[in-house]
Amino acid sequence: MLSEKNISYLSKVNALLPNILNREVHNCICGQCNYVNESEYFFCTNCGFPLKNRTLVNDYHKRVLQRSHVLFKAENAVLVARVILYFMASFLSLGIFFIFAESSRKYVIVIFAALLSGLFFFLAFWSRKNPFTALLTAFLVLMVFCMVNIATRLAQSFTTMEGLTSILLCLCLLAIVLKGVQGAYRINLIKEELQLNV
Repeated sequence: MLSEKNISYLSKVNALLPNILNREVHNCICGQCNYVNESEYFFCTNCGFPLKNRTLVNDYHKRVLQRSHVLFKAENAVLVARVILYFMASFLSLGIFFIFAESSRKYVIVIFAALLSGLFFFLAFWSRKNPFTALLTAFLVLMVFCMVNIATRLAQSFTTMEGLTSILLCLCLLAIVLKGVQGAYRINLIKEELQLNV
């Protein structure tokens, strides 16, 4: 039991504290995703659907439609990058480099082309499940491959038609795969925002 001194001390401390009003918390259920929000919110904290201002419902649906269109474009960019990876893997697996290679280095080039072909096949297949990581890895591998290709024949790369063509081809492949990486990143963001199954 508290003494009178402690009770008077506690009453003085209690008088210094701000008054807390007991207010009832009302919940509002979102009409779009059935998420339970507090009544003071104007938008659903889960999906962004307007809870109070019904005039904004059309804007919400326009935004969802716009995001779906961006998602479609991003998925197309990923698909094009995946097809390019399959094409590069098929090209490397044909063994065309064996014909043009010097006789002393033919087998090394064929083994290297087979390894790259297997890597590109794997990355293209992996991009179905995890497109961002797979395409980013493919972009880095392709960039290293292009830099090594240009650096080995640096003088020839910028002066001959074959060298300029290979540089342009490398840049085009890099641009396509980079666009696929950006598309995969957008897919992750938009699917999370639209609450679709990834």
